[in-house]
Amino acid sequence: MRDNLWLRRLFLRHPIGAMGAALIGTLVAVALLAPLLAPYRPAAQIAQRLQPPSPAHLLGTDEFGRDMLSRIIYGSRISIFVGLVAVGIALTAGVAIGLLSGYFGGRMDHLAMRVMDIIFSFPALILAIAITGILGPSLTNATIAIGIVYTPTFARLARGTVLSVLQHEYVTAARALGASDARIMRVHVLPNIAAPITVQTTLNLSTAILAEAALSFLGLGTQPPDPSWGTMLGTGRRYMESAPWVAVFPGLAIMMAVLGFNLLGDGLRDILDPRLRAT
Repeated sequence: MRDNLWLRRLFLRHPIGAMGAALIGTLVAVALLAPLLAPYRPAAQIAQRLQPPSPAHLLGTDEFGRDMLSRIIYGSRISIFVGLVAVGIALTAGVAIGLLSGYFGGRMDHLAMRVMDIIFSFPALILAIAITGILGPSLTNATIAIGIVYTPTFARLARGTVLSVLQHEYVTAARALGASDARIMRVHVLPNIAAPITVQTTLNLSTAILAEAALSFLGLGTQPPDPSWGTMLGTGRRYMESAPWVAVFPGLAIMMAVLGFNLLGDGLRDILDPRLRAT
């Protein structure tokens, strides 16, 4: 009962975060229940091409006569998969690099941060296009490229937070008591850098979905006939005048997913940052 009351107060104090959580919860539910929610198979050519929205096809059909609603529902699976895996790669690699660099310093810190600066100096999308072009166009390679591109963000954030945490008295006390470096990092450092990392993870999920859509739009990500919002948007742009729904609905799906993660990230920041937390 107390937990429910606490959650209710939390949502009332942070309606933006609650709205974002609702959008993301809906997106995840749609992805998990795609076989039950989609009226047709996503690759099935079951109707005339470029039919407008109707009771039989609520969002119309595409240039091959495939049901747009079914493809958008299944496309949510690809967006969530790419977002979670790509950000997982960036989170794991970036936090490990930032933690070790900030804690030990010295040449390791200098070398690691210079490498991160080099990666960070490239525009994210351009670097992702270059990596995907080298590895070859596919969903897996696009996911790896996005993960590499966002690794410096986590590395720099983790390093800066670690340097701040190391100045606290409890770290000095742990060292004086003979605690090993591994224990200090695991018990005293990692828990205290979790809040900003969590917020950054949520925000990067939205940019990862956008990056996947952009790569698929350019033909470097998800390959046909797999349903991807970016691929649908790329092919639908040719029919904007005669059949605008082919591009409008995938674009709206991307917008809602990105908006949900951004709102959730803002809400988590307000909750986890003590300087912004309501008293």
